Amino acid sequence: MRYYTRKAASNLALSTPAAEIVVIRNEDMLSRFMARASYNDGIALRVKSFHVNFTATITGLGLLQKCILLLQNIEDLELHLVKLSPSSWIHVLRRVRFKKLQFFSSNCPHDVLAPFLSAASTMRSLQLLVGCGSGQCHLEGRALPLLTDVTAGNACITSVVDNNPVERVVIIDVGICDNLAFPFAIKSLSASTSTITTLHIDFDPDHRDILRQLHEVAPELTALKLVERQRPASGRFVRRRRPWNDAFTWSIDLSRFTQLHRFLLRTPAALVNGADAESKEKELLTVWTTKSARLDYVTLWYLADSTADILRLWRRSFSRGWTVLAHASSPSWDQFL
Repeated sequence: MRYYTRKAASNLALSTPAAEIVVIRNEDMLSRFMARASYNDGIALRVKSFHVNFTATITGLGLLQKCILLLQNIEDLELHLVKLSPSSWIHVLRRVRFKKLQFFSSNCPHDVLAPFLSAASTMRSLQLLVGCGSGQCHLEGRALPLLTDVTAGNACITSVVDNNPVERVVIIDVGICDNLAFPFAIKSLSASTSTITTLHIDFDPDHRDILRQLHEVAPELTALKLVERQRPASGRFVRRRRPWNDAFTWSIDLSRFTQLHRFLLRTPAALVNGADAESKEKELLTVWTTKSARLDYVTLWYLADSTADILRLWRRSFSRGWTVLAHASSPSWDQFL
């Protein structure tokens, strides 16, 4: 960790403009920010978005906690700290309260996080990157009156969604083996009392009636993103059937979502083969969406995780049918929106 003399810190604070977005990736960056903030109150007060992503174990917990306490006007907070014990997390979040916090993302244990969230009445978006394992989630019953967007593991999603006005849900796998993850997610959603309108979920293609199961627990969806779970590489190729191989049944199941406006699918499989892939995709979409009157946007990312992967964003209009809005070869995750 780098240390600064009083004079150097003062000169640094005066010469560097305050920023609304601050990203801290190591303890040197943390020390540098604190050296400036200690001599200029406006630097910390101006910060609206603060992101801490450490890939190495942090030693200066006291400095981090002091830093967080200075951020009185923060709206977005990201705390990703590796190999931190629950007692260390308690130290980091002790006495931390924000009046304007709207977004929070962290790998903090939920038992430590519970008191912090109890005071976060302005929270709108929450990303929980670890789970509680077996038993009841420590966030059970936490009321966040403005919460609309949640990312959490299978075992904890219902505890966070219930009693809150959540509309968008992203379910991640935290400690659940692959073949049980999707059924566990369905079970969790079935216990929820919220009306979910946006859902991002990983699935195993062996679950053939995935759309019917999802409709039973989230019939009001307006946007659905399905990401096929990546399987470990094996010594031989195994051809697997996907739920959309029966295009007629897949079309009927899609039409069950009468409010669905946007659909996204990512799969390592080939949705179409041979030349003129774009034309064949259009034909495929026409079959899939024949009975889905409101579905106007579809993103297809297929042959994913290969060197030949393709992503296309399609839009449907009354006069022209399905047309390509955007296309990418070797796409990145930030294009899959």
